[in-house]
Amino acid sequence: MNISTIQSLKFSEESPVVLPELLIVEEELHKTVAKAQGMILKSCSHLLSSGGKRLRPLLTLHSGMCFGPLNTATLQAAVAAELIHMASLIHDDVIDHSDLRRGQPTINSQQGNLNAVLTGDYLFAEAFQILSSHQLMDSMHYLVEAIQSMCTGEVEQAKHQFNFSLTINDYFERIAQKTGILLASSCRSGAATAGASQGDIERLGTYGMYLGYAYQIIDDLLDYTGNPEQTGKPVGADLINGNLTLPMIYLLNNPLYGPWARELLQDKITSQSLRKIIQALISSDAMDEAFSTAQTCITSALSYLEKIPDGSSKTVLTDLAYQVLYRTH
Repeated sequence: MNISTIQSLKFSEESPVVLPELLIVEEELHKTVAKAQGMILKSCSHLLSSGGKRLRPLLTLHSGMCFGPLNTATLQAAVAAELIHMASLIHDDVIDHSDLRRGQPTINSQQGNLNAVLTGDYLFAEAFQILSSHQLMDSMHYLVEAIQSMCTGEVEQAKHQFNFSLTINDYFERIAQKTGILLASSCRSGAATAGASQGDIERLGTYGMYLGYAYQIIDDLLDYTGNPEQTGKPVGADLINGNLTLPMIYLLNNPLYGPWARELLQDKITSQSLRKIIQALISSDAMDEAFSTAQTCITSALSYLEKIPDGSSKTVLTDLAYQVLYRTH
């Protein structure tokens, strides 16, 4: 599949998943945010109203519903997963000095870093309040593990900023920590609340991890090919910020284009040099190679669903994998 085909696909954005159980999660999120006061209420409401794919609660809900009807424990675990995700986005924006999120001004750009960090902390606290009050100890274990890993991933990314010698293994280790682990933990959490066997919990967790790999790779491709009005960030933001992603790793490893690209990266990235790099990413097939890797990750993710009981929720998890692969923002 070539890059023009990738850019033309509109699979997930034109056909979003809209499910009644997700509307219940949305209502619970609004109830949780409504308990806040002052600046925190304003900031949380702003983030909630800006939308989002709600991928983590979807994974939690349907990982649980593979093993029985929706129950209160699964629902509350899904709410907690999304609150943790929201909190992590706020903290990420502070770390990255981001002015925009989903095309809207970030909390830190409007309210300052202090208020943004406190808002993120509040959301973390609310997530753990939900988990503890409903005695969801397994879910808490998986989600705490995710938060710890995400923090480690942020530290590692900062340490390797503008390090253009990262390997593919380094890249996958980082995206496992920053992206894959929360998707995997959401799946494990949902399955655990439904009484799934440990084997099925781990199968769904591995599905979630491979889904996270693909999600991040597509995100990295969209950094170069996406519409800034849809992605909410300027083209080439990762490279400008010194974060090496899979398309660039493939370009730098290319025997023809790699030496040229490394020399270009010795200087500060300008709009002109960025255009040259994007053209090289396309001409060298680095973009197609990265997309092919995302496809392989999705194939691996789906293989871990094979032993999961058949039903509508397994179908949703399968569809989500393809929506992740073909998303446009």
